[in-house]
Amino acid sequence: MFISEYKLFLLYSVVFTLAVFFSFVFSGSLIRVALRFNLLDYPTDRKPHRRPVPFLGGLAVFSSFWLVILSGILFAQFQGRELFVFSSAQRIIDGVLSMSNKILGIFLGSLVILIVGFIDDRVNLQPLQKFIGQIIAAALLMKMGLQISLFYEFGVWGYGVTFLWILLIMNAFNFIDSLDGHCAGVELISCLAFFWITQIISQPMVGFFLIAFTGSLLGFLPHNFKPAKIFLGDNGSLFIGYMMAAFTLLCRYQAPETTYVTFFIPVLIFIVPIYDTLSVIVARTFRGVPFWKGDRNHFAHRLVKLGMSERIAVIFSYLVSLTVGLIAILTTQVTLFGAILIGFITVSIVGVIAFLEFYAAERIRITEKLAGQGKRRKEDILEEEEERLA
Repeated sequence: MFISEYKLFLLYSVVFTLAVFFSFVFSGSLIRVALRFNLLDYPTDRKPHRRPVPFLGGLAVFSSFWLVILSGILFAQFQGRELFVFSSAQRIIDGVLSMSNKILGIFLGSLVILIVGFIDDRVNLQPLQKFIGQIIAAALLMKMGLQISLFYEFGVWGYGVTFLWILLIMNAFNFIDSLDGHCAGVELISCLAFFWITQIISQPMVGFFLIAFTGSLLGFLPHNFKPAKIFLGDNGSLFIGYMMAAFTLLCRYQAPETTYVTFFIPVLIFIVPIYDTLSVIVARTFRGVPFWKGDRNHFAHRLVKLGMSERIAVIFSYLVSLTVGLIAILTTQVTLFGAILIGFITVSIVGVIAFLEFYAAERIRITEKLAGQGKRRKEDILEEEEERLA
């Protein structure tokens, strides 16, 4: 048993290390490529960074992840069975080889969404054009038979739920790509929590993908944390959202023991991007603004408005994601009643954050209104003095 687990740990370590290395190197190389070919994100009113920044971060994560995964598949095909025979790692090899069609579907879908995001970064696609690209990528996943395991029995309705889930997670991670290091860091924490859960519920094959993706994000993050030398771009934020949605479809959420692993787990793990997306949509709807129209009112932006620096706002988001991610891990160890209780605890945490955000924002609005009234009053007094002197 010890030898079996040691080989599994060794496999994960090698995959993680290679992914970190390739991602770090590719990120640095793509910075130079982007500067050479003017593949830069220029400052605008909505993007007030100080200088043009390369936006090829998604390509760095994509390349490093799939290089490691495809290399691992080839290794498993020709050498893995001899090296890992009678070990837990053998389950990864068998799983990967038996799911080649699904892996191909994930790869093709990720390539489609990467290209769609890249085109959007270059020419600023219309929302409908961007949405069509997302639909194609989601359809490729579902074409290969990937579906949320909890909804298999619902037939076509299950595919409908799966389709909406993929679109939600893709756009949620696209939404939170608002400050340097925000999206990549939150995604990294989500991957780690998800990886831990796959080990608890005995899903080593999904863990293999997650540890590679975690390494790819970690290798990229030093280049992306403030001050960012390279951005994810839409090509990156859509890609990593797509991949996280795909990982949730690969996972079966069935523990070997009598634990209650519920559909709340991915919702808990993705709480920051989901909360950001829903809160932004609600805020824009109340203002009468189309929900797809970009602004600087995302969760991280609102934290900055409350007085945090951009780095502190990003780190605060990391802590929220980590806290709820640990709660998601705890969900695998409790009874059904405990899982429900954890759901209420999570809602309470989100409610407290939303409550504080709302009242702090109201305080800022009132202060700005009073300041505006004071300025107008001062102008009125000056006009009265000018009239009296005249």
